[in-house]
Amino acid sequence: MKKRYANIKEVSEYTSLPVKTLYDWASQGRIPSIKYGRRVLFDLEDIDRFLASLKRESRHWEKLLIR
Repeated sequence: MKKRYANIKEVSEYTSLPVKTLYDWASQGRIPSIKYGRRVLFDLEDIDRFLASLKRESRHWEKLLIR
């Protein structure tokens, strides 16, 4: 069974983002999170979608595909 929810340290390792950045973004509502008491949890599917939304397209890649 694939793990769906992760704590902040696990998401930090998963994304290579600092824990402080994740805490800041979660409190600002920039990144989807679940506040459960004092714990902050993240749905890894939400994290994948969030990171995909930040992806920048490369024109270089398009040139390679056209050839």
